[in-house]
Amino acid sequence: MTYATRMNGCRARSTVVRAVNRLVLSLVAVALAGCGGNLSEVTGLVTLNGEPLRGGNGVRGTVYFQPATGEGATAVGLLDENGEYSLSSGSQAGVAPGEYLVACSATQLIRTKDGNAAGGKRLTGAKYANALTSGLKFTVVPGKNQFDLELSGGPSTAGQNRGS
Repeated sequence: MTYATRMNGCRARSTVVRAVNRLVLSLVAVALAGCGGNLSEVTGLVTLNGEPLRGGNGVRGTVYFQPATGEGATAVGLLDENGEYSLSSGSQAGVAPGEYLVACSATQLIRTKDGNAAGGKRLTGAKYANALTSGLKFTVVPGKNQFDLELSGGPSTAGQNRGS
C-alpha cells in the first residue's frame, strides 16, 4: 500500500468522524433546547380561612401539581412569607401545560426548649395533602398562569380535647 493510498483512507475516515461528531453535537443541542423550553409559569396565593398561609418563621408550606394522567413530572412550590408560591419541575422553573390535580400542605415546626426540631403541627386539613382528595384541579396553559388556592378549615380535631 502506498503512502498516498493510506493518506486518502485516513482523510476519508477523518471526514466520517467529523460528520458523526457534528451529528451528535446537533442532536445534543436539539435535546437540550427541548428540555424546559415548553414550561409554563405557574404562581399563586394560598389562603386558609381567608388569610394568606404564610411560609417561613417555622411554617413549611408546599404546593404540588401532579399530572392528572399520572404521567410526567410533579411540580412543586414552597410558600413564601406572603403565602405565595411559584412552581418548579425538577431544577427548572415552570410546569408543562396540561391538566393537574393539586395538593397543598403546611406544617408549623415545633421546637424543643433548646431550639431543636421536635416535630410539627399540621395547619391544613389532611384532605388537601392528597391530590386525589383535595378537590383542587387546574389546567395549565402555555405562558403565565395564576392559580390561587382557597383552603378552609384546618387539621382534624377528632380526638383532641377542645376544652384546653
